[in-house]
Amino acid sequence: MQGKKYPGQVPMTPFEALLNDEEIAAVLTFVRNSYGNEASVISPAQVSRVRSSVKDMRGLYNPADLLKEHPHNK
Repeated sequence: MQGKKYPGQVPMTPFEALLNDEEIAAVLTFVRNSYGNEASVISPAQVSRVRSSVKDMRGLYNPADLLKEHPHNK
């Protein structure tokens, strides 16, 4: 970014067309087990189910919508 400031949040590149279910599962599993975490493996079938459930979604998720759908305790 070389010192350039961007307003708001920079969206993440959508990977849905770039990686198949197996590749997405591998990336998610790697992230879940980074920094000393010990989480279960994400399966390609889980990725497929999520992709199917959000197939009609257009645009980017925003933090408020994600927290409404997936609240967490502080």
